[in-house]
Amino acid sequence: MDWLTFTLGLVLIVTSLGAILRPERQYRESLSNRNARLAELDAGAPERHFEERRELEAYPPKLDFSKQTIRGLGYLSLAFGVGLSIWSVIG
Repeated sequence: MDWLTFTLGLVLIVTSLGAILRPERQYRESLSNRNARLAELDAGAPERHFEERRELEAYPPKLDFSKQTIRGLGYLSLAFGVGLSIWSVIG
């Protein structure tokens, strides 16, 4: 049993669960998060930092990963982690 490969597989399994269970928390600059924050500011919420509204309106997110894309990447890393763990035990 190769402990380094087994540990790496377990780390991949644990870290991929965050992307699978809560994908919206993995990418904070998504378009949906931006729109939700602008709606909060429109409702009267205080700004978290200086000129937050201007920043949100002037600089849209560069990439907009959907929840399905992040969840898919989580499943891919989960499968890779399980494969590594099995390979370390068998090989």
